[in-house]
Amino acid sequence: MTTLIVGGYGSVGRTIAGELATASDGPSSVVVAGRDETKAATVAAELGENVSGIAFDLQRTDLYARVLEDIDHVVMCVDQAGTAFVEACLERGIDYLDVTASDEFFRRVERLDDVARDHGATAVLSVGLAPGVTNLLAKRMTDQLSTVSEIRIGVLLGLGEAFGPAASRWTLERIGREFTVFDAGRSRPVRGFVTPEPIEFPRYGRRRAYSFDFADQHVLHRTLDVPAKTYLCFDSRAVTAAVYGLSRFEVYRPTAEAIGLDRLTGLVSTLSVGGEGFAVSVEVDGQQDSNAKTLLRAIDGEEQSRVTGLVAANVSMAIHGTSVPSGVYHVHEILDSESILDVLRERGYRLTNSEQVRETSNPVTLMS
Repeated sequence: MTTLIVGGYGSVGRTIAGELATASDGPSSVVVAGRDETKAATVAAELGENVSGIAFDLQRTDLYARVLEDIDHVVMCVDQAGTAFVEACLERGIDYLDVTASDEFFRRVERLDDVARDHGATAVLSVGLAPGVTNLLAKRMTDQLSTVSEIRIGVLLGLGEAFGPAASRWTLERIGREFTVFDAGRSRPVRGFVTPEPIEFPRYGRRRAYSFDFADQHVLHRTLDVPAKTYLCFDSRAVTAAVYGLSRFEVYRPTAEAIGLDRLTGLVSTLSVGGEGFAVSVEVDGQQDSNAKTLLRAIDGEEQSRVTGLVAANVSMAIHGTSVPSGVYHVHEILDSESILDVLRERGYRLTNSEQVRETSNPVTLMS
């Protein structure tokens, strides 16, 4: 089996390539691809003889046939505006996995479900930390409850980590931007980094996080038919408060436009006002028998981009090591969380579980 990693020399792609190249049950060969042939070749040389590097520009649709020849599986680490390349993969019966965090793109790929089924291919979306691990944790807890009323997801990012420019830009352009959430039986608009919510992060304590347009809230609502909301904060309380103030008083977006998003992304990448730690926390409110419960599962550690790479590599191997049906799926729809979480535990990431039982007026909290 040959796996093509598009964007394979970025921080996430490099982790995926390294994991697949060294795994005993990984593909027989790995191809690292990107617009810069020298970078692709350099990473390939570092990873061993079964890894090669090629130049590939996603905008060049005329190259698709040549690049996809003899490829069995594609892992995409580059954001795309359209689905031409996804369609090219699925029409050739090539399995496809995407680490993007854009729900707009997810919706477009979901419409290709019939294409994937007709050609015996599987596409897996929501593969990473958020979305990805958050989806798996949420699905695990909803399965433990008889009814679910709401899912809340908190993401805490360390500002000391060297994020790639694409990831930084994606985050910056969503601050202060309006999006829609499903709440109290109806859709309502909210703005990014404006609506506060106290979130418990076991390593960092209780933090005030703010509404943010992560894809997992939309995906979980579509697939589980449960209201879900996502919130973001940073390890620096001062930066979190400053971003909230700029967003709430509608100063951020005019300022970002005046500076220019590309320039602002460059400026942010030079700052180091926090650590490299991250945390995600997923809380699910619901009912089990006669008890009202809130279940919490959280994970924390360092280098959140590495987690995305580890998850993607292991999902890639899992869909080839098990019988996965053809079609387009989000990760929680076809894989159990425990196999992925076991990998993260082995790599030093900490998982925490807690449960609040509200059988009486005094909740009882159980930790593990």
